[in-house]
Amino acid sequence: MTSGGRTASTARPRKRPADRRDVILLAAARSFAQTGFHASHLSEIADEAGISAPALYRHFSGKYELFAAALLSRAQGLAAAIADVPPDDDPRAELRAILRAAAGIAYDSRDTGNIYRREPRILQGEDRRQLAALRAQSRNRLISLLRAFRPTLSETGASILVTAILSIIASPVTHRVKLARRAAVDLLCNSADAILDLELPEDAAADDPAGLAPLGKREAILTESIRLFAEHGFHEVTMEQIGGAVDLPPSGVYRHFPSKTAILVAALWRGSERTTSAISSALSQATTPDEALDALARQYAGLCVSDPDIMTVYLRDMSTLDPTERRALRRQQRLNVDEWATWFQRVRPETSPMAARFIIHAALNACTDVTVGHPDADAETVGAIAAAILRSPTPPTDPTASSRRRPASA
Repeated sequence: MTSGGRTASTARPRKRPADRRDVILLAAARSFAQTGFHASHLSEIADEAGISAPALYRHFSGKYELFAAALLSRAQGLAAAIADVPPDDDPRAELRAILRAAAGIAYDSRDTGNIYRREPRILQGEDRRQLAALRAQSRNRLISLLRAFRPTLSETGASILVTAILSIIASPVTHRVKLARRAAVDLLCNSADAILDLELPEDAAADDPAGLAPLGKREAILTESIRLFAEHGFHEVTMEQIGGAVDLPPSGVYRHFPSKTAILVAALWRGSERTTSAISSALSQATTPDEALDALARQYAGLCVSDPDIMTVYLRDMSTLDPTERRALRRQQRLNVDEWATWFQRVRPETSPMAARFIIHAALNACTDVTVGHPDADAETVGAIAAAILRSPTPPTDPTASSRRRPASA
């Protein structure tokens, strides 16, 4: 007898879904997006897909093949949706239509979308080239449309603005603020629209983050570890490499940190503390809520540009931490978002709390993505983008909507 009282001979067989492969890919994309490549287990993915592990192996030979298929299937779906937007004689109207289509996909894919942001570096060879081609296809179309109605905009400027608008559109995958789909899509498109005509600062030179290295070994280990994690990925860096970067044997590194994970935890808390400190510094420079918003944008932009490596590490390696540590970091980050949102609502009292947080996440996301994607972008440029998002018009939203939040980038 089975535990449910049914004999093995009479047990109801599982019904094989017609789209078994699609079910597996969705379960895999969700797992890789939420916990990362290294922490995902094929047995758990199989369970979520409602199949056995041996059945999963009949479709995919291993975790990498499943990961590549899951990521590329998401990328292909997005690229196809953008390609399906018909040409328009008005390039601005065409660009807006593309952004609306992409915003709808981002909203509907909040539990899987982070696979693009966290894990693309895992791809190898032809898989990586295929993803790059899919991304380039969509980006090039947007850049071409933007320059069609802004012919004096430079190629670099157009590329930066396209990164910003795509980051705004994708921002729902970085948090869990609850907002009705139509209201969320309208808000994201309005925020992106504010970027389309943004005049970037002229002849802005990139800020040079180079300087003297810390002399204390613990600080040196943190500094070099962040650089190595950003360049190669947390899981690809060894304690031997970290020690070599600071002229210590691995045993010397262990005298300061009990493990590589402990270094990552300390690095991410350092980034979180600097974000909180930037808020205090910004508010100390302001005398009105309007000035506070502008100062918050400037300070956070300066933080991103001065330390792009920690932004990269947060973006890609946060999922490596154990759940307790992640929750603690996210609580602090949520407090930071709430502080921004409070000042935002003092300037824009007609905006609901949920809409305010949506916009804050979009602004923070754009700062991070522009900094990581364009190392030559200076703090003035990044700050101007954030300020434009904060000043974008907000459509009316339901003030009674509830929220279940996940934090923005540190």
